[in-house]
Amino acid sequence: MSKTWIKTLAALAAIILTSSCQWFGRNTSGDAFPEVKGFELLSYVPSDACGVIVCEKVADGLEILFDSGSVFRELSYGNLADSRMVISYHFVGALTPMIAIDAGRPQSAAKEIAAVTEGAAKLDLASRVIQAHGRRGRRSILLLSPSAGILDAAERHMEAHTSVLEVVGLTDALEKAPARGDVVIFRNDAISNLLPKDFLSKYLTRKQLVNFIKGYSEWTVMHLTGAEPAGRGVYLSYEVRSVHPDDFSKSAQVFEQQGYGESRLPTVLPQGTTYVVDQCIPSVESLIEARKKNLDARGGLNKWSNTCAQLKKQTGLDPVKWAIETDIREVAKVQWKGEEVIVLRPAKPLVSHNVRPNEHRGFVAALFGQGYEIADESHAACIGNWLIMGSEDAVKHFMASEVRQKLHYWPTKGVKAVVLADDCQLSWTRSELRFDVYRTY
Repeated sequence: MSKTWIKTLAALAAIILTSSCQWFGRNTSGDAFPEVKGFELLSYVPSDACGVIVCEKVADGLEILFDSGSVFRELSYGNLADSRMVISYHFVGALTPMIAIDAGRPQSAAKEIAAVTEGAAKLDLASRVIQAHGRRGRRSILLLSPSAGILDAAERHMEAHTSVLEVVGLTDALEKAPARGDVVIFRNDAISNLLPKDFLSKYLTRKQLVNFIKGYSEWTVMHLTGAEPAGRGVYLSYEVRSVHPDDFSKSAQVFEQQGYGESRLPTVLPQGTTYVVDQCIPSVESLIEARKKNLDARGGLNKWSNTCAQLKKQTGLDPVKWAIETDIREVAKVQWKGEEVIVLRPAKPLVSHNVRPNEHRGFVAALFGQGYEIADESHAACIGNWLIMGSEDAVKHFMASEVRQKLHYWPTKGVKAVVLADDCQLSWTRSELRFDVYRTY
C-alpha cells in the first residue's frame, strides 16, 4: 500500500474515531461496577468523552494514539506495559486525551503505579489512582492526562454513576466488537465538534463530510486486525462495523441492502490519483428505491423529487429513467493533479463519442448523493466501457492519461465500495469492510 495515500487514513481513522463515543462511571460506595466482559475499563471513563479506544496492552495501544507526538509515548510503564488500557478523548477547547490503565490488585500495583506517576509528573501529566471493585476483585485504575481538569471531571462523573455503558446504542456496539484486541468505538452524531476545519477540504466540503458521517450510522466499531511497522510509522488495518436501526433513517441501511459487483475502475485511474469514491451497483433501480426510503425517513424526499423534476425540465431527460435504462453498474468520483471527473460504467458500452457538452449535468449527484458532486461537469465523453463527465479540460486530460495509477491493493470482485483519500483506503467487499491507515510517529 502506498505510503502516500495511507497517511490520510490515519487522519481519517483518527477523525472518525473522535466522533463522540461516551464514558463510564465510578461507584464510590464499593459496589461492583456495571461491566461488559472484555470492556470492563469502560466503567472508569466519564460519559463526556468524545472518542474511546480499548487496548489489549498499553504498549500496543500507544501505537494508535491520535496524536502522533503524544507525551504518553515518553513514559516508561514498566510491567504495566502489558496491562489493558482505555484511551479517551475530550473536547475542552482542544482535543485532549486521557488514559485509564488496569494496574491490577492494589498491593501488587503500588510500586509500578508510583514509578509511572513520578515519571508523569516530570512530563507535566496529571495522574489519579482510583480504587474500585470489579468482576476480578478490587483493582487499582490509573488515570493520566495532560489536563488535571479532565481527571477532576472524570471523578465527578464516576461519583454520579454515569457511564458510556448507559448510553443508548453502546451495548449494541459492544456486541459487534471482539472481547479481546484493540477496538475503537465512536458515536457518529458529534463529528462536527471534532473534525479539524480543513480536514479533507481538498475533496469535500465540511458540510458534505459531516452530514455523511452523521447520517451513515449511530455507532461505528473499528477492530484493529493488523499493525506493521514501516519507516517512521506503522501500517494499521481495521475491520469496521456499524450500528444502525432498520428503518432507513441511516444511510448504512441503504448500502448494506445492496449486493456486490465488479470494480473495473483501477484500469483507468490516472497517475497521481489522490482521491476516489467508487461504488459498484448490482441494480441501480434497487439502489435508487433504497435511497428514496432513506430520504423519506430523513424528511428529504420531496426536495429530491423536486430536484429530479427540475433536471428533467432543464434537459428533457428523466434522471431516474436515464439511470435505469443506462443500467449503471459502477459510479466513481476521481481527483488527480488538481482535476476531477465523474466516471460511470454501464452494463453495456454506450455509443462512443468525443468531448462534447454534457446533457446529464446534475444527474449523478442527484441520483447517488452529494459525495459525487464536482465543481464543473459541463462536458462529457464516452469511450469503451466508460462515460466521463467533468470540465472540458479535465475530460480531455483523463482520456489522454496513458500511464495509469499502480495500486498495491484494490479489490475487483465482490465489491460494494472503495474510498481512497491520499494516504488511506476504505474497502468494502463481500468478505470485509476494511480500513487501512498509515500512522506516522
